[in-house]
Amino acid sequence: MSTNSESATWTSARSSLSILAVSVALSLFTTAYENSVIPLFASVPTLKHLGHVVHTSTALAVVTPNLLSSKILLILGCLLLLAPHTSYWISVYAARFQDPIYSPLVTHALVLAPVVYFSMSLAMSVDPTLALIVLAANALQLRPLLMLVFSALSLDASNNVVFTALGCVCLAVYGGNKVDAGRHSAHLNARNTRSAVALSVIPLVFTALLSLNPALRSPTLVDSIVTPYNSPTYPLRILNSTQSKTGVVVVGEILPPADGSLIPLHSIRYLRVSHSLLGGVWIGDRVATLDSFPPLTDQDSTPLGDSIYSAFVLQEAVRLVNSTPQGRKGECDHALIIGLGTGISANAFAQHGIATTIVEIDPAVYDAARRYFGLSDPGINNVFLQDARRWVRSRRAMMEAEDSSAIKYDVVVHDCFSGGGVPEHLFSIEFWNDLKAIVSPEGVVAVNFAGKLASESSRAILVTLLRAFGQCRAFHDRVEPISQEQFHTHFVNIVFFCSPSPTPLTFRPAVEEDYLHSYLRRHILSSLDKREIDHAQIGDSSIWSATTEEEFVLTDAHNSLNTWQEEEAFEHWKLMREMVPDVVWETY
Repeated sequence: MSTNSESATWTSARSSLSILAVSVALSLFTTAYENSVIPLFASVPTLKHLGHVVHTSTALAVVTPNLLSSKILLILGCLLLLAPHTSYWISVYAARFQDPIYSPLVTHALVLAPVVYFSMSLAMSVDPTLALIVLAANALQLRPLLMLVFSALSLDASNNVVFTALGCVCLAVYGGNKVDAGRHSAHLNARNTRSAVALSVIPLVFTALLSLNPALRSPTLVDSIVTPYNSPTYPLRILNSTQSKTGVVVVGEILPPADGSLIPLHSIRYLRVSHSLLGGVWIGDRVATLDSFPPLTDQDSTPLGDSIYSAFVLQEAVRLVNSTPQGRKGECDHALIIGLGTGISANAFAQHGIATTIVEIDPAVYDAARRYFGLSDPGINNVFLQDARRWVRSRRAMMEAEDSSAIKYDVVVHDCFSGGGVPEHLFSIEFWNDLKAIVSPEGVVAVNFAGKLASESSRAILVTLLRAFGQCRAFHDRVEPISQEQFHTHFVNIVFFCSPSPTPLTFRPAVEEDYLHSYLRRHILSSLDKREIDHAQIGDSSIWSATTEEEFVLTDAHNSLNTWQEEEAFEHWKLMREMVPDVVWETY
C-alpha cells in the first residue's frame, strides 16, 4: 500500500514538474521570439496582437483532440529548430506588405501560434486540469520578467540559442522516451528504437544544413559582426551590429551603386536601434562644408557630413535664446544631453566650448557615436549610461543636499524619441519638476518630439511642459515649407523650447559662428523665425478648456502617453519603410 502511495505521489510530482517545465519553456520561447521580430516590426506593432495569438492558440489546444505526447515532442522539436529561420524569413516577407498590424499578425500566426498550440497540447496530455491552471496563469506572465533579464544581460545570441536549445531538449526527451519505452516493452524491438533515435537526430542535421546555406542564413544568425558585412543584393554595408539594452543597435551605410544605377537614397551612414533610425550623416561625395573647412571625421578618419535629420540641428537653437542674462552675455557654461543619438548636438556644444554632460541609457549607442559619428570625448565624469529618470532624481537629491559636485545646467537637450514614440516616464510632470531643479533659474530646455500636431500625445506633452516650466515655444524642423493641412496629417518633428525664467523667451538671429561650417545649420538656424508653431495648432484648440486641459497633464499616476502614441507608432513604422528600402531593415 505504501509503495502504491509513493508511486502515486511521484507520478503527481512528475506531472507538476513537467507542466511547469513546459510553462517556463513556452515563456522563454515567446520572449526570444518577440526579441527576434522586433527589429523588423518595432515594439508596438509586434505586441499589438501577440497576447491575443497566445491566448487563442492556448484555447484551441484545449478544445481540440490531442496527439500522443511523443508525436507532439517531435513536432515541437522541429518547429523550434526551424524558428531561427522561420521567425526571420516569414517576418521579412510579411513586412514587405508594409502593414504594421497584419504583417506581424501573419508572422505570429505562422511561427508563434503553432509552438504555443503544441506546447499546450503537450501539457494537456500530461494532466489537463493542472495544465489549464498553470499555463493560464503563466503563458504571458513570465515574459516581462524574462524580457528584463534578456535586456539587462544583453543576451544577443540568446534568441537563436533559446530556439535551438529548446528544440534539442524536445528531441532529446522524445528519443529518451522512445528508448525507455523500448526497454520496458514486452516485445523489445531494437529496430524501432533505432528509428526513433534517428527521427530525433534528422531534424538536428537538417537545421545544421540550413544554417550553413548562405542563401537561407540571415545576418541575424551571425552572433557578432567583427568585420564589415556587405549585402550581396544591395549597396549596403553593416559596420557594426550589437544586441544591447534597447534592442539591436546597428551602424550601417547605404553606398552609391557600383554600377552607377540610380537609387533614391545613398551615401549615408546611419544609426539604427531595432526598427528606428536614431540618426545619420552624409558620407562620400555628399560631404560638404562651408568655406571648404575640414569636415568632422570618425575614429578611422572617414570624413562625415551634415546630419540627415535637421531636428538635431534645430535643438542647437537653445544657444540662441537671448532673453536670459546668460543668453544676452553669450555665456553658457554647462549643457546636459538626455538621449544621445549620433551625438550631433553634443558635438556642437563641445565645439562651442560648453562643458557637456551626456545621459544615455544604451552603452552601445554611446560607443557607436564615439566610434562612427565623430563624437568627441566628453571628459571624465561627464558620461552616464543609465536611465535618465533615475539619474535626474539623484542629481536633484545631490542639489538639495548642497553637494559641492552638483551643478546647475544652463541648457538641456532632451531627445528620447525612438521607435515611433517616447518613454512616458520621461515626460511626466514629476520628471520635469526633477529636471527643473537641476536647471539654472534662467536655463532653457529643448525637448524633441515627433508626431502629428493634432494628436492627443502632442497636446499632452505641451500641456505638461507648460505646467512644469511656465512658458514654451515650439518649432518644426522641416527643410521645405509646410502647409497648415500637413501639420495635421504628416509626421512632424517638433522641438519645444521651455524655461522657468519669468522673462518671455526670445531668440537672437544666428551668426556665422553658430553654423560651425555646416550648410544645414545655416539653413535651419537662419530660418528659425519661419518655423514657429502656434500653440493653438497643437491638439484640437476648439475644445480646450481648464477642465480638459487638466486631463492632459501627464503624471506618474495618470499617464496615457503610450496609449495615445500607439497609432502614431504604426505611422512611424510605415514612414521608416518608405524612407529607406526594405533591405536596410532586413539586414542587421
